Formats: sequence, structure tokens, C-alpha cells
Amino acid sequence: MKRSILYILVCIFVTGLFAVLCPAQIEEIAIGNTFGVGARSMGMGGASLGIADDFTALYWNPAGMAQIQKFEFFTSFSQNTASTNTFFTEDDEIRTRRTRVRPNSIGFVYPFYAQQGGLAIAFGYNRPQNFDFQKAIHGIDPNTRPVYSNPEEAKKYILTYDSLLIDEMKINSGGIGIWSFGASVYISKDFLIGGAIDLWSGNNAYDLDVMATDALDVDEYLSHFKLDDEIDREYSGIGGRIGLLANFIDVMSLGVTFITPTQLSVEERWREYSGIFYGDGDNESIPTDGIFSYNIEKPFEIGTGVALKLLNKQLVLAADVNFVDWQQTRYDPEPADDISTDHFEEYYDPALQVKLGAEFRIPVIDTHLRLGYFRDTIPLADVEVENERDYLTFGVGKIFEDSIKFDFAYMWGNWQHYRNHLTTERNTHRFFVSGAYRF
Repeated sequence: MKRSILYILVCIFVTGLFAVLCPAQIEEIAIGNTFGVGARSMGMGGASLGIADDFTALYWNPAGMAQIQKFEFFTSFSQNTASTNTFFTEDDEIRTRRTRVRPNSIGFVYPFYAQQGGLAIAFGYNRPQNFDFQKAIHGIDPNTRPVYSNPEEAKKYILTYDSLLIDEMKINSGGIGIWSFGASVYISKDFLIGGAIDLWSGNNAYDLDVMATDALDVDEYLSHFKLDDEIDREYSGIGGRIGLLANFIDVMSLGVTFITPTQLSVEERWREYSGIFYGDGDNESIPTDGIFSYNIEKPFEIGTGVALKLLNKQLVLAADVNFVDWQQTRYDPEPADDISTDHFEEYYDPALQVKLGAEFRIPVIDTHLRLGYFRDTIPLADVEVENERDYLTFGVGKIFEDSIKFDFAYMWGNWQHYRNHLTTERNTHRFFVSGAYRF
């Protein structure tokens, strides 16, 4: 009888632990995780809305594609290294690291002659979201205390289960990309308009492994318990974007983009195992699994950017601002019983991205040097943010025979936040390599 009660309480505890230590229950990984595309753009901190003069304009600002006067084939790869530190106290600090190489962009732009100056179509793939990171936790969590409906049981066990030693590893992998078809046209000498139809697709593999051990020997029956949780998600959806680009006095360009609300369909397969292990060697377990489908309705996004072309266009300065109100996101239906209809209004904030970049061309060797800054604000309302996601970027580009172009970019950033007694720090190192051929 004692063990049955203990088992029920530990099951309740596992549920509470999963909610406390696993933010994926209240964080939607498909929301607010921007990676970026194209080495030229990312070398300038992603400030591209007022420039948009290569294939990645299909993603950044489709209006700019008509500026390309030759057929262009473009490809890009990225490497992402994410190092994560977590701790309840500094004595519990633990570090993990995950590195992956992924395709970043591939596609083409085909220009046509038009009376007003030109038009172009483009087709290809851009991968703006990357989910490759992991996090480990080790320590006695001061917040892992079960909630009981019976006050007498609460008094009896409340000092027992807040002293377990937690060992947790959470691994995410995958990402979301966009297959797009777009077109752009000059509607006057200095004004371009363009648009694209976006087919979103991707996946996320989530693996959680938790061990909670009675290291302090505070319970005469319990040895430890385990929780293994695996979730595989497949994403698909359709959306679109419209871009405007205006050139003023030959030295300034202004770009504006509108991204339509997008409904992502999610097919989720999950498997969970929870087990309790007693001091005398006995154990009990509960394996469960299932399949569930739901939709994520992403809100409208808007961006604007300006580019200045100085010193006979050898120096380019650019700045972008992007805004999205993540509180308008909706689940349909909710993916879990404990997620309410106003989930995003409660746990998310509107987010602003700020991007600054500079590019200088060295004429003698026809080489471009770039640097940039990118702030990607954390949209989570229930965390204390020590510092936002700030990135510094550096890049270099070289053109050969006026037709072959190679670009390289390096992006470094870090951020830190605090939630439920747990501090999380992350450092990221991203490398982008792009190649383009125009003829």
C-alpha cells in the first residue's frame, strides 16, 4: 500500500517536473527562432530588405529580384555550433555542445526584359529556422515539489520530494525551410514590387531523458525514477510574402516586406516511458505513446529596411527592423490538455528584430568586407532575460570574372535567461558559405 501511494505521488511529481524543467511544454519551438539565410546577408547582420540583390531576396524581400540582370544559380550551406550552460547554483553548472552542418539555400533567378526595366522569376529553397541544440541539467532543483489536493498528504511528503538530484538531458534537432516561387517587376524606373508563394516544411526531433535520484536518502522506499520522452514533429504549411523596393537619388533604397499569416500543420508522434525504482530492487513503469495533429496559426509580420550606397557605391550601410506580435499566435486545437486557448497571450510578447550592417568594396581586388549586428529579442513573457540574443557578424565576398561569386560569413552571439530557479546561458557560432554563378 505504501508503494502504491508512493508510485502515484511520483507520477504526479513526474508531471510537475516535466512542466518545470522542460520549457518545451510552454515554448513553441517553431515560434521566434530565427537563423538567417545567405552568407552575404548574414555577414551584414541580416540587414537585407533595402538591398535584396541576389537569390536570397526571394526570402528577404522578393521585390529586389528584378535587379538581377543575369541568370543566377545560388547555393549556400551553414554550420551551427550551440553551447549551452545551465545551473540552479554555480556549483551545479553543466555545459553541453551540439554542432551540425545543414543546407541553407539553393535556387535560381531568371530575368526577363520588360519595357519598364525588367522582371524576374525565382524558385528555390531557404532554411531560416534551425533547431539543433541541447541542454543538460544536474543538481537538486529547489522547485521540484509536487502539489497535493490532500493537505495531510502534502504535510507528510512535502519535505521528501523537493530534495531529489535531477539529471536531465534535452536534445532538439531539425529545422523548418521554405520552398518558394516568386516574381518581381519594375513598375517604374525606381520602384519595384514582388511577391512569393511559400510552402513551409520541416521537422523537429525532441528527446528528453530525466533521472531523479534520492541521493540524500530522504525516503525509505524510493531509489530513483526515470522519464524518457521522445517527440517527432512534422511541419507543413502555405503562406506568402509581398515586397516593395524604392530607389531614391541613386544612393538610398527603402524596402518593405509583408509576410502573410501562415498556418503550420503539425503531425506529432510521441513516446513516453516513466518508471519508479525502489531501494529493494523492485520497479514499476508506465509506457505510453500516441499520434496527435494540430495547427499553429502564425501572425502577420512586417519589416522595413534602408540602405545607403556611398563613395561611388563602394560603401553600403544598411539597417532593418522587423516586427511580429507573437501574442496573436493560436493553436487549433491545443496540442495538450494543460495548454489553454490564451496560451500565447500569457506566455509570449511581441518581438522586434534590429539588424545593422556595412559592406566595403576593395576595387583593386574586387573583394567585399562586411560586418553587422543583429538583435533578436526573446519573445517569452515568463522568463527573466539577463541579456537578449545579440549577434556580431563578419563576412567577406569575392567575385571572379564578373560571373562567379563566393561569400563567407561568421556569426557569434549569446544570451541568458532565468526561469524556475534555473539559469540558462547559450553561445552560438554560425558559419555561412554561399556560391553563385551568373551568366
